[in-house]
Amino acid sequence: MTNLQTNNGSYPNQREELDLNIGQYLLKLKRRWLPALAVFLLTVGTTAFLSGFLEKTYKSEGKILFKKNPVNSLIDIGEEANQLGSLLNDQTPLSTEQLRLTSEPVLQQTIDQLKLEDEEGNPLKTKELEKRLNAEIVGGTDVISLSYRDPDPVTASKVVNTLMDIYIQEQANSNKSATVNADTFITNTIPKIEDKLQSLESRLQGFYEKNQVVDLKEEKRILVTEIGNLNRQISSVGAELQGKKAQTTSLQNQLGLNLKQAIAANQLGSTPQVQSILEQLAATETELSQERQRFNDNHPAVASLQEKKANLNSQLQQLISQYVGARVSEGLLQGGNNVKENQLERFISLKIDELSLQTELSSLYQYQQVYLNRAKEIPRLEKQEQALLREVDSARSTYSTLLSNKQELGILINQQTGNAEVIELGKVPEEGSTGRIALMALGILMGLFLSNLTAILLEMQDRTLKSIPEIKQKFAYQVLGIVPLDSLQDSQEGIVVQREPDSFASEIYRMIQTNLKFLSVKRQPKVILITSSVPGEGKSTVAANLAAAMAQLERKVLIIDGDLRKASQHHLWQVNNQSGIKDVVAHKTPLAQVLVQPMKQLDLLTSGIIAPNPLTLLDSVEMSELVAMARKKYDLVIIDAPPLVVTADVLTLSKLADGILFVSRPGIVETESAELAQETLTNANLSQKVLGMVINGVRPNEFDRYSYHAKYSKNYFSRSPENSHSKTATA
Repeated sequence: MTNLQTNNGSYPNQREELDLNIGQYLLKLKRRWLPALAVFLLTVGTTAFLSGFLEKTYKSEGKILFKKNPVNSLIDIGEEANQLGSLLNDQTPLSTEQLRLTSEPVLQQTIDQLKLEDEEGNPLKTKELEKRLNAEIVGGTDVISLSYRDPDPVTASKVVNTLMDIYIQEQANSNKSATVNADTFITNTIPKIEDKLQSLESRLQGFYEKNQVVDLKEEKRILVTEIGNLNRQISSVGAELQGKKAQTTSLQNQLGLNLKQAIAANQLGSTPQVQSILEQLAATETELSQERQRFNDNHPAVASLQEKKANLNSQLQQLISQYVGARVSEGLLQGGNNVKENQLERFISLKIDELSLQTELSSLYQYQQVYLNRAKEIPRLEKQEQALLREVDSARSTYSTLLSNKQELGILINQQTGNAEVIELGKVPEEGSTGRIALMALGILMGLFLSNLTAILLEMQDRTLKSIPEIKQKFAYQVLGIVPLDSLQDSQEGIVVQREPDSFASEIYRMIQTNLKFLSVKRQPKVILITSSVPGEGKSTVAANLAAAMAQLERKVLIIDGDLRKASQHHLWQVNNQSGIKDVVAHKTPLAQVLVQPMKQLDLLTSGIIAPNPLTLLDSVEMSELVAMARKKYDLVIIDAPPLVVTADVLTLSKLADGILFVSRPGIVETESAELAQETLTNANLSQKVLGMVINGVRPNEFDRYSYHAKYSKNYFSRSPENSHSKTATA
């Protein structure tokens, strides 16, 4: 049972891996379609150009029929005559004659008779003639088709006809001696046929006794009748079984349970523990309805009842998962409920009836198989009987005609007979062919192969991580959010959360801050450092929008532009950058004079004029005091740090932060940079401080694939603007 479960469990994983590999291959081909198309067109064009140099040749075709000659019809008697009816007089098959037809002696005689020459005027060699010659056995017949290709249509026709004439003459000469010994053969065969006839009659009698055969036709009729009766019973029971299956399937689809789960659910619903939970749920739901009439959803009383309801539902689902193993509606677990009694118990009863009918149907099939096995033996017995009867009749007929055949041999002794006959001469062809279509087909196949190979090689040279699975494979961090590419492009024009608070892009950042809020950590982080592997991954944009999303929720937020080498927050917020961190840390300027408030509840501390050595400022005591003061004054402090692999600033800033939010963007970060960033975090013992990862700049098709709520959320935000306004007002 364990092995079966393991195998069944591995099949979906294998199928998912197969679908993923095919999807990745198609994605790579889509990214490299232009060079792949160029290679394909170049290959097909080259093939088309080369096909123009092919020489036109003409094909002439003739046919030779092989048959038994009169001598064979007189001497091939007995059992071997039935088995070798389509063979030659020397008992060789057609494949042997096919080789003899294109043998070197026959080819050389053809060259000598027609005086064939090559392009240089020398006598044509047999190997060259054989390359242009083709001899094939026509399927299902005793005919060999002989064809020859040549630039001259007349020469092609002459070669075919001359070669067939030479071969037939050779066959006639080889068959001349066959009639010499025919008379002696027939004389010696007569006693053998007599013995054979007696043996065949004994075999026929033994066949009847061994198989207890009296009348095969009558036995066959009785079997047909019995099998028909069984088929009607099987059809009747099968129809009844299908009806039961339809009822059980319908109930099973409604309940979502199998037989074992239904029995477990029926028993579970009667337990005092479940009944107690259901009663508490009903009471809680009643209180919740009453409180919602008095207060809104944010009121502590309503929130407490909702939490109680969630805990009860969780307890109930744990019991259901433990004892049933499947989802069961609460209505089916209500004690004394008629629906529960009718549906669960009726389903169990129908399932038992279905199993009983299956057993009965299986028995009928066993009886049917017994009759069918005997019925299968009847054709074999009939075939053996007919074969024996034919052999006996053949032996009797052969014995009675031996003397007359002996007389006819005297006439054939002086005749030259053969077993090959020309049934179709090689005609002069009117139209030639160059083989251009076959070459073009090969060119198309090669173009497809080379274009796919080009796309694969180009992908192998590109070391960037292009998809979400590749990034997740390199960074084993929890994904807190996926930001689509269109949201990133919107951010170039400003802060999308500030500019369009009711948009779908803004909701994505609110979901990221919600995921941060519900992280399973001992203490909620108040100072979050946001960084990335390399520049250009959009960490500053994510930091600005995340800060704006939290500020809209009435949380006091401070965002510090800690990237003193390439500051960007003042560009995003479109504010002045004349004063910043340098003034607060180095010149003791009060923080209130330097801060900028681009929106309500949000303060921004820009980088200011870049200092010669930014690391000195970031690693100073004043910087630590600044962050400590901000920790007390603000609900959340976000530090926009430089990329990991560029400077050591982020390692210094990480000491001031409670957690690190990592940003990665497909198509920007390379494999080596990702590995270096991961190694940097590990060596500095910062991996445990990473709260999670935001995958930024994801293309729309991949975003819809990995963010399952995307299409529903987009429709919601695009069609219900009034709901979005009300939501913003509540926040």
